[in-house]
Amino acid sequence: MRAGFSAASDGGVVVRLKRREFEALELVSEILESVGQVGTDPGAARLDIDAYTDDEEASAEFRRLMRSEVEQGRAADRSAFAVSLEAAESGQVTLSAGEAEAWLLAVGEARLVLAARLGIKAEGWGEDESEIDPPMALLHYLSWVQGSLAEALLEQL
Repeated sequence: MRAGFSAASDGGVVVRLKRREFEALELVSEILESVGQVGTDPGAARLDIDAYTDDEEASAEFRRLMRSEVEQGRAADRSAFAVSLEAAESGQVTLSAGEAEAWLLAVGEARLVLAARLGIKAEGWGEDESEIDPPMALLHYLSWVQGSLAEALLEQL
């Protein structure tokens, strides 16, 4: 059976990945734990919620009111991702729908942080294949993970 993600009969997602793929996914937690720890981190700015793009005062009020709830949700998703990733390393594992959603959110956040740190601000970032270095390769891989996982979840609709 090929590596990747497929819909499970119970509404979850079956995960079959190779050892190197798990090693790459372990970087997601490292990336997210490092957000904002060094100087002006563009990754932290990318994760900052701008709920009202045309009204800075309203956005600031939203962040003030919702920051704690958003941070708690992110922490829960990151924890669920890390725990289920560890369980998945022993071989094939089936994620519940909630765990699969946590994977989507954690991987998505890591992609945003990594893209910001790489200076990517617009579409078309993956079109120049001559510039593939390890961080860019990781960004491509995380894009594949997020897309494949979403497809597996959509198969159940």
